[in-house]
Amino acid sequence: MKTKTTIHFFSVCALVLLAFTHGGVAAGEVSDSRLKAIYSMSTEQMARTGAWTRKNYDQMMAHIFSIENAKIRALVLDMVTNPRSEIFNATADKNAYRVTPAAGGPGHHHYPGGLAVHATENIEVSLGWADTFAKVHDVKGVNRDIIIAALVLHDWAKVWYVWDEATGKVKRPEWFPEYWGGEGVAKWKWMGGHGAIVYAELLKRGAPIDLVIATAASHFDPHWDLDKADNHEGLNAALAEAAKLANVPAPKVDPDKRMAEWWMIVYSDGSWSFSHYIAGKSAHKWIREVAKEIGVDPESSEANKLALFVLSRISDFKLYSIYQNAGYDEAVVKKTILSIIKDSASYEVVAN
Repeated sequence: MKTKTTIHFFSVCALVLLAFTHGGVAAGEVSDSRLKAIYSMSTEQMARTGAWTRKNYDQMMAHIFSIENAKIRALVLDMVTNPRSEIFNATADKNAYRVTPAAGGPGHHHYPGGLAVHATENIEVSLGWADTFAKVHDVKGVNRDIIIAALVLHDWAKVWYVWDEATGKVKRPEWFPEYWGGEGVAKWKWMGGHGAIVYAELLKRGAPIDLVIATAASHFDPHWDLDKADNHEGLNAALAEAAKLANVPAPKVDPDKRMAEWWMIVYSDGSWSFSHYIAGKSAHKWIREVAKEIGVDPESSEANKLALFVLSRISDFKLYSIYQNAGYDEAVVKKTILSIIKDSASYEVVAN
């Protein structure tokens, strides 16, 4: 006859076996020293040593240097490497663009280096569409300078999304302008934060109007969102709001003179519904589930740091592709995540 102790022992063994069968991992599988080493890393170290985040930052810089118009190239380089807002009298760290995320919380490109990845992804998509225009429609002379500059700058104000190294979360500055839009207006009002800052800054610095509009067009469809004056929405409303901040006359899009490049720009950035709600949120969820399985509170600052670390080593898009190609088996993608937490050497480069 089995004793209660014996029954309890076999019950525990069965639960452990079940966890492994279903893709779970045992607490303690990752050493404390390894976890402490990850927690001690700064977000800048993560961005600089992640092979794929480094590669995308370098690719973005190569695109910037390829801008043929010297004035536009100098403007973009200055804003990326010496970020400051003349309008709000604010400066950011000179390395901010290579460290900050493209979203303020778990979602699209929310990891160290995410902003540069987001810009590079959008540039490559837009230039691919430009190549399609040439191949299919025999369209020559697409303005690549405008595409590259606008997509590097469209989320530029997020250089002030500063990582709190203690919590692994992002702090948004208090001086960011309020969201615009009248009562009941919701579609575009969130662009009053980071969007308003960069449109206004470009106007203040005397950037070419085509570039100012192209940058704003990354967030506003130049047809559907051109003018919704009755609701204080749309592209022209955004430009008018930015012009108030810059204290300059507001540019207005002439509906008979719209650049084809603006659509290449907006529909590259429009992919954020996948990058945010599908790839990004799924990746953050899986990493926190793995954290729980190895004995880390999934809501803790340590879990936040694990997520930032993993996603600076492997793209959330890549994790989702692993999940999808495995027949939507979470156990497979979580095994990948665990392997990176345990040993990430093959995903890393020496910091420069």
